[in-house]
Amino acid sequence: MTTAPRTADAAPAVDRERAVAAVRELLSAVGEDVERLGLMRTPERVADLYLELFSGIGRDPASALGAPVALTENEQPGELVGVTGIPFRSVCEHHLLPFEGTVDVFYAPSRHIAGLSRVARLVDAASRRPQLQERLGQQIVDAMMAVLSPHGVAVRIEAAHGCVAHLEPAAASARAVTVATAGTLPGDLWRLAATAQA
Repeated sequence: MTTAPRTADAAPAVDRERAVAAVRELLSAVGEDVERLGLMRTPERVADLYLELFSGIGRDPASALGAPVALTENEQPGELVGVTGIPFRSVCEHHLLPFEGTVDVFYAPSRHIAGLSRVARLVDAASRRPQLQERLGQQIVDAMMAVLSPHGVAVRIEAAHGCVAHLEPAAASARAVTVATAGTLPGDLWRLAATAQA
C-alpha cells in the first residue's frame, strides 16, 4: 500500500494493490476467467488508468491557477478574456464511462488576470475525478471567481458522453452543452465570442 500525508491540496493516499484486486474481482464477478492469457495484466492496466484519471480527487482545482497576476492602476486588461477550445476528458460518476469535449472559459477581469495556460490547467485539474458535466463547469467558475475576483465568469462545455452512446445508440453522436456563470459580464460579449469560435 502506498501512502502519503494528506494536505489541503494533496490527493488522498491511494492503494494500488487494492485497486488491482478490485478490478480482478469485478472481472471474476461478471464471469470472466482472470487467469486467461489476454486478461493477465488487465487489472494492473485498468487500476493504473483510473489512478491517473482520478488523480484530482482531494485536490482543490483552484490551486491550478497559481498566484494571480496583479494589474497596475495604468493597465487595462480589456473587457473580456477568453480561452476557448480547451480539450478535456473526464469520467461520468454515474456509470464510470468517459465523457470528453471542449471547454470555453471567459472572464471579465477586475484587478487580476491568470496566465492562459493556467486556465487550461484548471480545466484539467477539475476533470480528473468522477465528475458530472454540470458540476465541472460550476467548479471552474467558482475557482476563477475565488482566485481572480473578476467582474464575472462564464464557462461553456460541450461534450460527448460514453453512457449516452452505450445506453441510447441512436443518440451516440449527441453532445451535451452546459453553461455556468457568475458575476456580471459585459453585455453579450462572451456569447458573441463563443459563437464566433464555434
